Amino acid sequence: MKRELSLRATPWSWRRSATQISGVLLLIGIISTPAWSESPAPSVHWGSTAFPDQYSTLTGGLTLNRFTPVDGLGNKYDSTVGNTLGFNLITLSWTQHWGGIFQGWSTNLTAGISPTSDEPSQYFQNKVVHQLRQLPSVPTVDARKETDVMIDGSVTRWFPLFRPKVIFAGAGFSVGTIYQQGFLRAGIRRIPITPTLYHSESWGDVSVRASVLGRISYQDNGAVLHAVRSTAGLVQPAIAFGQYRTTESGETIPTWEIELALMWDSGIFVNTTGQSQKQFAWSLAASAGPVRFETWNDSMGHLSERDYGPSYGVALTLDVLRAWHTIQDFGTKPVTDPPTAS
Repeated sequence: MKRELSLRATPWSWRRSATQISGVLLLIGIISTPAWSESPAPSVHWGSTAFPDQYSTLTGGLTLNRFTPVDGLGNKYDSTVGNTLGFNLITLSWTQHWGGIFQGWSTNLTAGISPTSDEPSQYFQNKVVHQLRQLPSVPTVDARKETDVMIDGSVTRWFPLFRPKVIFAGAGFSVGTIYQQGFLRAGIRRIPITPTLYHSESWGDVSVRASVLGRISYQDNGAVLHAVRSTAGLVQPAIAFGQYRTTESGETIPTWEIELALMWDSGIFVNTTGQSQKQFAWSLAASAGPVRFETWNDSMGHLSERDYGPSYGVALTLDVLRAWHTIQDFGTKPVTDPPTAS
C-alpha cells in the first residue's frame, strides 16, 4: 500500500522520467541502422509473441492488455488481483544488431508509459467481441486509474543454422510499477520449413517459416501486482507465412508476414495459498512494411469459459526509421526523362 501511495503522490515524476527515456531512445535510434519491436512487459504473460527482434528496428506504438477478475457469468479468477486492469502502454522500442567485435549480438531497450484505466480495452471486449459473438458482458470491478511505467531490456546472442541469425540465446529484465522480472530465453527464429515459393530481387523470398521459444523468469512484486509467482516457465511455438529478405549483415527482414503463435505459461498470478494459474493463449500477428498488428487471447477452447484473468491484448506498432527510409527512397528515385523525338 505504501508503494502505491507514493506513486499517486508523484505521477508527474513518472511521466517526466518516461519522456526523458523515450527521448534518449529516439536519439540513439536515429543514428543507428534502420529496421519489429519486442513486446513490452507484461504482454508476454498475456500471450503476445516473446521472440527477440531478428533485425535492427526503432518502433513506436500502442499496446493494450486487459485483466478482469470475473467473467460475464460471474466466475472468479483464482488470484490475489481483485480489480480490473486496463494497461494502455504507449511504447518506444529500439533493437540494434551490432557489428565489429560485437558481431552476432543484439540489444533491445523498450520503454512504456500507461494511463491505466477501464477504457478502451473494455469497449473492445464488450462492445465489439462479446457483442458480435452474443456473449454476456464482462463487468468492471474497481478499475485501476493510475499512471504505470515499465522499462525492458535484453541482450541476445545469435548463431547460424543453415542461414545467419536463426538460433538465439539471451537474457533480459523488466522493471516498473507492474512487477519486476529477470529472464533467460533461447530458441529458433524463422527457420524455413518449405522451399522458396516465389523469389523477388527487391522483396525477397516467399516461404513458410517456424519459430520456437523457451523462457524462464524470476519475478518480484510491484505496485500493481502485489503477489506474483517467484519463478515461471514459458514455451511458445510459432509458424509464419511471408516474404523475407536477408541483408548483407545476416538480418532477416519480413517484407510482409502473417504469424500464428501458441503459448503455454506456468503463470505469474497466484491465489491466496501461493498456487499459480497456468495460462494458455494464442497470438496472431500481421505486418506489411513498417506497420505491424498483433492480437492475443487466452480463449484456447471456449471463449466464455476463459474470459477472466489476463484475458486479451492487442498492439499496433510503426517502425519509424523503416517508414522514414521508405519515404526517402521514393523521394530520391531518379525521374526517367521522356524519349525525345528523332
